[in-house]
Amino acid sequence: MGPNDPMPRSAAPPRWTRRGFLGLAGGVGGALLLGGCGGAADRKDSGGLTFFYSEGAGQDVVPKKLIGAFEGKHPDVRIASITGGSRVPEIMAAYKASKKALVNVGIFTASAIAQGQAMSMFRQLGDADVPRAGKADPAYRLFGQSAVPFNTNLVGLVYRGDRIEAPTSWLDLLDPKYKGKVGLYDAPQGILLGGLYAVNDALGGDPVTLDKGFEAFAKAAKAGQFSTIYNSNQTQYDAFARGDCVIGASILATQAAWAAQGAKIGYAPPKEGQLAVPLYLAIVQSSSAAQATSGLELLNSALEPANVAEYNRLTVAGSVYADVPASAEQAKMAAFSTEAMQRVRQIDWKRQTEVQAKLVDRWNRDIKSNLSS
Repeated sequence: MGPNDPMPRSAAPPRWTRRGFLGLAGGVGGALLLGGCGGAADRKDSGGLTFFYSEGAGQDVVPKKLIGAFEGKHPDVRIASITGGSRVPEIMAAYKASKKALVNVGIFTASAIAQGQAMSMFRQLGDADVPRAGKADPAYRLFGQSAVPFNTNLVGLVYRGDRIEAPTSWLDLLDPKYKGKVGLYDAPQGILLGGLYAVNDALGGDPVTLDKGFEAFAKAAKAGQFSTIYNSNQTQYDAFARGDCVIGASILATQAAWAAQGAKIGYAPPKEGQLAVPLYLAIVQSSSAAQATSGLELLNSALEPANVAEYNRLTVAGSVYADVPASAEQAKMAAFSTEAMQRVRQIDWKRQTEVQAKLVDRWNRDIKSNLSS
């Protein structure tokens, strides 16, 4: 790479797809600890169980180690895997149609938990079932006993560090000095994770209708503020690499992967607060008693501090447990400073799931249709 090259040539960034984005919507060492047993059910009658988790960017390392440790302890129980955020619609549709589970236990995004909870898809897990659940930051206990907080991804501003100074506010996406150089992630992800939700929040808008955010983005679209629209992490990277845009919004883990490859794309936690995109552990209702017992043991193992810390380090995720501190690498990042983590903003995933279809229609009508105007 030459001194004037803004992006690496010899080491292309990971070609992450929409599945990778959702999984992050969600990146080895250290000991993996196996938690306590779940109960006395006869595991031989379980027929095995299926574990759902995301893949790539470090997301599958800890789950695979947990599976290996579990099967070593219980050689009569086999754990199958279903991986990738693209499988979530299939999992949800199968349960809705038959009340039968394609998976028994999993690491789900908040959005997936909200969808599943609306169908009473998840078993209720009390603190006696999952002792560490009570140690989670209350701000992340958004789904009662349907799901246990695991960690949180963070969403903030990304920018071409060789072209502009680090932005400081979500409202910088609307600053006229960036006219024609602001990138947009397409709906549905773009509504919550591409800046509109955060801008609406910064403007004091309603967190369900997002009226102020939509009005601001529609006006900006007509004025030519936005240069391009992308629908995957790879196409977002390409837009920044070409110089089509110099500022946008993204998950921290995505930017960290680009930066590790040498790309001059920085990440800035906005002063109003980064957005939280948490992950949760849950057990699906139609699991047998034996599967639930095994699933509960696997779930408790995943929550051991060493395992959570390892997952967080690999995926550049934030901790939601006070006894799981940021890694040495994360401690150097502004996104994980005490002040930045205290300012993290929560999304009402339940309500957003209910109104998503209407919001996508509005996005297409008021924003996307005006991008070329």
